[in-house]
Amino acid sequence: MNKKELHTKFGVTDEQLDAWAAEYENESWDGLSFGTIIQGRPRIYNEELKTITVKVPVSRIAAIQHAASKNGMSRSEFVRQAIDNELMAAS
Repeated sequence: MNKKELHTKFGVTDEQLDAWAAEYENESWDGLSFGTIIQGRPRIYNEELKTITVKVPVSRIAAIQHAASKNGMSRSEFVRQAIDNELMAAS
């Protein structure tokens, strides 16, 4: 991506990035606030997750893993998304 594409996509100019970098390097961070640091993995849902067990053919597992990897997802993310898609289509 060139500078113009980056600015269009993220709305940040080179001057803004340089100013932020200088604040970071000087440890001043004027006007910037950072939220509370939370240890551990970020939650993906606002509710508790439960594990379910489903038996599927080995070839299907390989296909799920391939599709998930191709889309930059974990196998669990892919399955959750597939379930969500089906539930939305059924309603």
